[in-house]
Amino acid sequence: MSTFKEKAVTELLTVLPADQKGATAFLAGAARAAGALHMRGKRCNLVLSLPSYEACLAVVDLLKLLYPSEFEVTAEHVKSGVRKGSTDFSVSVPTGFTRQALDDLDMFDDEGEVTLPEYVLTDRGSAEAFLKGLFLGCGSVYVPSTAEGEKRDGYHFEFALDSPELAGGVAAVLRSFGISPKLSERGSSTLVYLKDKDEILRMLASLGLAECVLELKAVIDERETANSINRVTICEAANLDKTYAAASSHLMAIGLIEERDGLDSLTPSLAETARARLAHPQASLGELADILGVSRSCLNHRLRRLKEMADAEE
Repeated sequence: MSTFKEKAVTELLTVLPADQKGATAFLAGAARAAGALHMRGKRCNLVLSLPSYEACLAVVDLLKLLYPSEFEVTAEHVKSGVRKGSTDFSVSVPTGFTRQALDDLDMFDDEGEVTLPEYVLTDRGSAEAFLKGLFLGCGSVYVPSTAEGEKRDGYHFEFALDSPELAGGVAAVLRSFGISPKLSERGSSTLVYLKDKDEILRMLASLGLAECVLELKAVIDERETANSINRVTICEAANLDKTYAAASSHLMAIGLIEERDGLDSLTPSLAETARARLAHPQASLGELADILGVSRSCLNHRLRRLKEMADAEE
């Protein structure tokens, strides 16, 4: 069964940009998230590491909108480490187009640092395309399971970036969308992340992931319904505990009086109350008052009097 992240990536590949402007912004995001320069002698290639073969093919289609070239797709099996047995996928930009691609994608500032393209902060469409590429390269989203018996952790969305400056820029883009991300460090990465379910919904909508938005809404509704039922159950259990605790104290007091003096030693009203409590040990105060045909305040007074008499005899 696919994870929610896998579903998000699959849907993302169906909502890719169709024009050169959008393709440039998308690739700018993907390159910052998952790009690296590979040097082999005098050759230099921009290589994008991606989550699947399908993702590689989609990125190749976007690259072909910009550059008249063929692009190498590589699948390499991981032979050691924690990811042993998995497969790494990548797309390589030819040496002849790498320099142009770096310029077109506005990868570096004058100091050679990876930065956020200025147009991402001024053009909503470009910003959305950029975030799509960013998510494909370094994004993650987790939605808690509603299945019986499974862990039910909280909601989580993140971009894991190598540059704190870039992470700050991405956070600024999200704030321009009305989303309030948080930042934290995890190893060598800076995380731009969301925990609030409503903000994650807005984030998914900004990425154009309509099916994921609907699925997340369904999960939220199901969990909130379950939580509401749990709260009612807990309250009912707490009320029962209080009822049983009160009844137990009454029964102990009545038992002590009966053992020492007998219930016939009580006034008629107290004797009647004592016998009713013994006959209905699990009844609430309201139920016991109805059985006796008295008010709750009257019943409380009688029970309090019985307890005082039992305490006085100890």
